Amino acid sequence: MEEKNTTNQTNEVKQAAETKQPKPAQAAKKKSDKDTFADYKAEFKKIIWPDRADMVKRTATVIVTSLLVGVIIFCMDTVFSAGYSAILGLMG
Repeated sequence: MEEKNTTNQTNEVKQAAETKQPKPAQAAKKKSDKDTFADYKAEFKKIIWPDRADMVKRTATVIVTSLLVGVIIFCMDTVFSAGYSAILGLMG
């Protein structure tokens, strides 16, 4: 019974291998460096750069958010440290 299953599996593998299409030697010619840099230059021209006011606004948002997260982490650390010290004080 096991030999029959193995034979069937082997036949299925052979059939699958026969149905696969052979890969061409070179599917696509590689671009030259000149073409690649031309593509980069074209994509670089599509970038929309923010103006100064927008940049200042975004920078301020990042700074304020970072400070706020820092304050929250400091408060949590202080509360947890005090709680941990209180627990250790009660134990010994």
